[in-house]
Amino acid sequence: MLQQPPPDLPQQAGIIATAEEKNMGMLCHLTALLGVLVGGGFLGFVGPLIIMNLHQGKSEFICFHARESLNHQITFLIFYLACGILIFVGSFFCIGILFILPLMVAGILSLIFEIMASVQASRGEWTRIPWSIRFIS
Repeated sequence: MLQQPPPDLPQQAGIIATAEEKNMGMLCHLTALLGVLVGGGFLGFVGPLIIMNLHQGKSEFICFHARESLNHQITFLIFYLACGILIFVGSFFCIGILFILPLMVAGILSLIFEIMASVQASRGEWTRIPWSIRFIS
């Protein structure tokens, strides 16, 4: 289960998302998944970035989920690139294969986290995705 947000988020203040906001929050996470699938793991940030820019200042709920998805995608993109470099460099020393397993596990976890976050966004919950570095706040 994804961790619940800290008490300073609007959920604790009693702000309830509308049905349209819930759907757009869910769409933030699903477009990230679509970008990952279509872009080979490198375009997951495009969908949430577009949604965040379109709804900036209009809906805090949508922007929150777009930021969460964007932070998650950027964090895992950095991890994918680091593993790719380690696989390439390690292949010269016959240890590159050791970095494929963490890459596969990270891909599966990223998929699971985004699906769980999209379900929780569709329920109107303000949740943070674990293991994500907060680049955009």
